[in-house]
Amino acid sequence: MEARSTDTKTFQLTDNGQLLGELIYKNLFSDKAVIRLTNSEEYEIKPVGIFGTSITVTKNETEIASLKMNWRGQIVISFQDGQAFILKAKGTFYNKFIIENKDEERMIQFDPQFNWSKFNLNYEISFDKKPDDILFILLGVYASNYFIATMTGVVACTV
Repeated sequence: MEARSTDTKTFQLTDNGQLLGELIYKNLFSDKAVIRLTNSEEYEIKPVGIFGTSITVTKNETEIASLKMNWRGQIVISFQDGQAFILKAKGTFYNKFIIENKDEERMIQFDPQFNWSKFNLNYEISFDKKPDDILFILLGVYASNYFIATMTGVVACTV
């Protein structure tokens, strides 16, 4: 499975060439985005609060999930049904991201690959057991992008 950047603000999630969904940012330096699945479901992602340290995911104005960076530099993905997952940076240079469940079992790994000639970022996505929830995988791509932007000092406009 892979998430490919098609332009400066769109990531397409594909599996064996089949489109599963898209993550589309409002603009190049924005934290606001939309996740569009192939079944026409659409989710809005936007920062909340004064400093934008918390991010909410909504569908038809109803909150589905939230993302928050904790003091350990990890992103906590919490769903309304009580499930919570943690995205962590791993590797010698923190160049890979994994999502773990509450039992610290690895669920998904994101391997970012930056293409300097096209100036875009792609992800190779691996897992032990393929997740059924495409929204969850695309939230992982969003969280990985957010982590990279936060740690590299990219200032995001949240307008």
